[in-house]
Formats: sequence, structure tokens, C-alpha cells
Amino acid sequence: MNDYLIRLICVLIGYFFGCIQFSYILGKLEKKIDIRDYGSGNAGYTNALRVMGNRIGFWTLTGDILKAVIALGIIALIWGYDAKWLMLWGGAGVVLGHNHPFYMQFKGGKGVAAMIGIYLITDLRMLLIAGIPALVLLYLTKYMSLASITYMVLLIVTSVVFYLKAPFGLEVIVITAVLCLTTIIRHRGNIQRLIAGTERKMGQKETPSAPQNAEGTTEETSKK
Repeated sequence: MNDYLIRLICVLIGYFFGCIQFSYILGKLEKKIDIRDYGSGNAGYTNALRVMGNRIGFWTLTGDILKAVIALGIIALIWGYDAKWLMLWGGAGVVLGHNHPFYMQFKGGKGVAAMIGIYLITDLRMLLIAGIPALVLLYLTKYMSLASITYMVLLIVTSVVFYLKAPFGLEVIVITAVLCLTTIIRHRGNIQRLIAGTERKMGQKETPSAPQNAEGTTEETSKK
């Protein structure tokens, strides 16, 4: 089979699983709401936690991690666990599906939980080296966005350390860098609020309101 076709199949497998939006599905089933109409307007773990509480937040996080693990596990079963570059093509599909699910007008999450699942199965070393400092930072500051951005930056660094001289290593590094930079860009509103000192901390409840846009203002305000 053509190498490009194999990569495309991996992306499509990942996209199929990535489109399973747990915050959206659980919001519809249990709260009868569209999570994107509340809080930050993001269909991800943090907004689900703030708007719908700890239980739904937990299952959202678990589901978003597991969908990446399952998708990449299928790829590993077909092409082998050593084919890290193919697994990461699948990971790219998962993040693409999570961030841009076709049945939600391509408006989804930011991909952080999916990125945890991707490296949980692809390279546990990278997950631990990037994830532990991020968790410590989250514990100290209570800023999920800051911890997420730290995790992304460290993933890029660890990909270079572990894969610079490995077979298909450049492909692994480039995919990791693109995924991480994409996720950081999707946090641009959070970055602006961190600088301004207005970013919400973990544990702060979100009250139902018009969702914020990327610049950190509500959509209603931005339309005035």
C-alpha cells in the first residue's frame, strides 16, 4: 500500500474517534444544553467542568483521553507499535476531529485531553516528562491554560530529545510541533487573559452566559 495512503488512513481513523465530543454529548444527554452556549464556548474538559460539574467533567476528560488511546491502539495493531510516525498521524486526526467535528459546525475543543491520550500510548516518557511539570504548575497556580501551554512546549522539547536521530524521527518531531503549536494558538484568548490577570482558575464555577471569543470578550459584546 502506498505510504501516503497509509498516512491518510491513519488520519481518518483518528478523525473518526476525535469527533466523539464527550462534553457536547453529555451536555445534551444529561443537562439538555449545548456546552458551546455557556462559559468560554469551548467544547472541552475545562469548560465542561466549570459549567456542568465534577462528574461530567471527569467523564469528559476520561473519554477524550481514551478516544485517542483507542484510535492509536488500532493503528498500532495494524502497522505495529514501533510505527510512531503513523500513530502520530492518527493523533493528528484525533486532534483535528476533536477541534473540528463535522456535525458541530467544526466548532469543538482545544485538544489538550486528546494530546494526553496520544502520548499516553505513543511515548509514555514524553507524557511524564512534559506532564509532571505541567501538573505541578497547575497545582501551584490553579491555571489550567498555563499548565496546558507548558505541557505543549515540553512535548516539543522532548520530541527533539528522543526522536532527532530515530527512524522517521523528523516526521515525529514535525507532527508533534504542529499539534502543540496548534493547541497553543487555540489558547490565545487564555494567554491574553493570563497577561491581563483575568484568567479564571480551576475550581471557579462558570455561570451561564454568552460564550467568549478568542480575544476573551463575549460574542454579544463583540457584535456591538
